[in-house]
Amino acid sequence: MIVALSHPDRRATLGASALPSSAFSQTDDTGAAPDIVFLHGVASGDPLADRVILWTRATPKGAAIAGPVEVKWEVARDTSFRHIVRQGALTTGPEQDYTVKVDADHLQPNRQYHYRFRCGDVMSPVGITRTLPKSGQTEEMVLAIASCSFFATGFFNAYREISALNQVDLVLHLGDYIYDYGSAPEELGMSVGLKIGRIPTPANETITLADYRERYACYRLDPDLQAAHARAPWICVWDDHESANDAWQGGAQNHQPNEGDWGTRRAAAVRAYYEWIPIREPGSGKPFEAINRSFELGDLATLIMLESRLLARSRQLSLGNPEDLPRKVFDTTDPAKPKPIEDPQIVAQLLAQARQGAVSAPYVVRPDVEAFKRKLADPKRQLLGAEQEAWLRDEVAASVRAGKRWQLIGNQVVMARTAMPDIVATMGEEKWQAARAELPGGIRAAVEAVVRAGNKLPSGLDGWNGYPAARARMDEMLAQAGARPIVFSGDSHAFWVNELSGAPGQRIAAEIGTTAITSSSLGDLLGGFDIGPAITAASAEVLYNNQIAKGFALLTLNREEARVDLISVSTVLSREYTPRTIASFRISPSEGSGIQPIQRV
Repeated sequence: MIVALSHPDRRATLGASALPSSAFSQTDDTGAAPDIVFLHGVASGDPLADRVILWTRATPKGAAIAGPVEVKWEVARDTSFRHIVRQGALTTGPEQDYTVKVDADHLQPNRQYHYRFRCGDVMSPVGITRTLPKSGQTEEMVLAIASCSFFATGFFNAYREISALNQVDLVLHLGDYIYDYGSAPEELGMSVGLKIGRIPTPANETITLADYRERYACYRLDPDLQAAHARAPWICVWDDHESANDAWQGGAQNHQPNEGDWGTRRAAAVRAYYEWIPIREPGSGKPFEAINRSFELGDLATLIMLESRLLARSRQLSLGNPEDLPRKVFDTTDPAKPKPIEDPQIVAQLLAQARQGAVSAPYVVRPDVEAFKRKLADPKRQLLGAEQEAWLRDEVAASVRAGKRWQLIGNQVVMARTAMPDIVATMGEEKWQAARAELPGGIRAAVEAVVRAGNKLPSGLDGWNGYPAARARMDEMLAQAGARPIVFSGDSHAFWVNELSGAPGQRIAAEIGTTAITSSSLGDLLGGFDIGPAITAASAEVLYNNQIAKGFALLTLNREEARVDLISVSTVLSREYTPRTIASFRISPSEGSGIQPIQRV
């Protein structure tokens, strides 16, 4: 059940906030500063050719203000705000958590602007934003691609590096902007957070609207995140941790029955997201979960952002769930010819023994791999849902018809078909046991399930690997449209460069998976062992995988090629770091559809 939280018509507020440029100037407000501070910086997002969302929060000092507050805003061509082109005022208050969002319109295309907010005599920091180009107005665009910023597990050095880029037109954030876990010592990430002084608030797991609001407020106090937001407009989508780990339409791995109704929690998470992120809300008649939307980057590309969590996703199958991965019992009296046991009473007894950790000889319990694969391949299992798939098909087809050189797809989870190598054999038994001993208790079972599965079972079940029918439909749609797609992915906390294949030899798309800003990867959980090269060797669609680095991807796009630089920061455990480019690749479009072989440069 979805429970809608009551809120004012904020769509109307966004559309009515602009005032004529003569309405006020930098010096026309002589009133004393109210008890308001701009603690959380400024941000902009969802740029179009003639408008962009501007954001800030007018934070009350203590309990001095409990009612509405008027906030003024200005957009200028210059840093000194002598040439103001748009300005206006709007009212915020506790109903919006004192956040401010304005859709600043009537701007010129392909233009850089500066913006700021004011409340009385109190001035916000100044941000830089820009509008998107129209056709023929640009030869090149630069996009920074980020995801997965876990406050507790490190400093946001990669965000600081984004803020220092000489050129960046857009920042794409592919989700896990915040994390839902609490800050008790036993919580995920807190073994690091307590050491480096990164303790998120509230202390509890985020469940209520107040919880989510406080978590965003905690994150947005970070100076490096503020600097990255002030550097360029962002285009964002959520992944799972903005609501709860491994979220799907009807629940989440990290949502338990004693935490209340999932629909209520989901509505709270979505509302807080729209309050704190510079994003346009869905049009009238669409559900608030429908953040799938598209942007035209001149005649270079169409950028299409997907929603793969809350609208339609079927529950993820789990290797640790016996209902998903049934077990079969075999008699191995003759090891060369193990005989399946069919008697249900004997099977039940032996499965009970297996759950206790031991099965009496000559019996063994093995996963029913084929049954699992059949469940996984069920065409009724959804990732995007039929309605969003139809919308995506139309968006891609329209982009191709319009002569756009590229179709860029912003997507939360890895799309490539990946395989997991034999981790113990790759690492060696001694290194594996040492890494296993250090695994946090809350995730030890999940990591062990991946290791035990080896290369016999599919991996990455929270990604497209867990929804093979949806991936097959995506392949067919992209090929039929004659598209030249580049897919962007987050979630995995690792760098990926992949060639997505349809029919044998057909490269239908490139995929760039960006690593985490701070979140721990599989390599981190394996004691700093980079399992990436072994994953690359085991996976036909994977050209490059790094399971250690933290950072972001930088895409430089023109009509002839897309250059991808994978930027790493040397550490996230200290604010002192060194950036470096650890790998670069060139993607060239095919003359018909798809891409040419990706080249490392």
